[in-house]
Amino acid sequence: MPKVVILGGEGQLAQAIVRVTRDKADRYVALSRAEADLCDAESMQRAVAMADVVVNCAAYTNVEAAEDNYDRAYAVNVLGVEVLSNICRERGVKLIHISTDYVFGGDAERRVPYTESDAVSPINAYGRSKAEGERAVVESGGVVIRTSWLYAPWGKNFCRTILSLSATHSELRVVDDQRGVPTSALSLARLIVRIIEEGMLRKMEGIYHFCDCGDASWYDFAREIVSRSGNECCVLPCKSSERQTRAQRPQYSLLATKRLGELGVVQQPWQEALGEVVEIINREL
Repeated sequence: MPKVVILGGEGQLAQAIVRVTRDKADRYVALSRAEADLCDAESMQRAVAMADVVVNCAAYTNVEAAEDNYDRAYAVNVLGVEVLSNICRERGVKLIHISTDYVFGGDAERRVPYTESDAVSPINAYGRSKAEGERAVVESGGVVIRTSWLYAPWGKNFCRTILSLSATHSELRVVDDQRGVPTSALSLARLIVRIIEEGMLRKMEGIYHFCDCGDASWYDFAREIVSRSGNECCVLPCKSSERQTRAQRPQYSLLATKRLGELGVVQQPWQEALGEVVEIINREL
């Protein structure tokens, strides 16, 4: 069975993969940035040498900061990914690289989910860097999995932020004019493990989309989080124009998942996936 090295080991997705592979801990190894830095070619060589499959969960993900620090985002999300992709190709190691719906910049009028073959159209610095990194992976024979609105029981994410704020505030205002699909890191982790363990990865190439099933605005997502928390907090809608942010966000970034569907992948509704995450937070954290 393949030895799998997970980069970005301290992040929410890597932790989710570790959690769902506890019975395979001898084969799934998560490496922190201190152990394997995308910007350090020597550490990438060492990491890839350990693996049959590399799952790259490492990235520069601060959407706001990327607007003022694009050189850093580019160094990690483009140059680092190029080096990793080339090393994997040279060593014959399969690479799974995680990307984002922010490579698209859908406006409010769009109503058709983006397919894997749609042209990228990023509207912020983070999205541009991720789109360029994707090209390096695909050109080197790796697999890109785009996902959206990722959250987990751990780490810094929208779900945990809303749970925390709703416990201390009587009212929250959340934007209702951006639509996407909330996706549990546990759902994505199970998908990644499945395609490795069942041999699906051997016949996969290029770009795939994966997210939980359904769609929502951030307001819808926040209301569902609060309803499951038991907190007495009123969630009210507002518009993106009322929020001063450095980075522009897509107003519509739903992802069509047809390619994985053709391989037999079935998603669960995002509300069900959220219920699992909130339950874990309440029980364990």
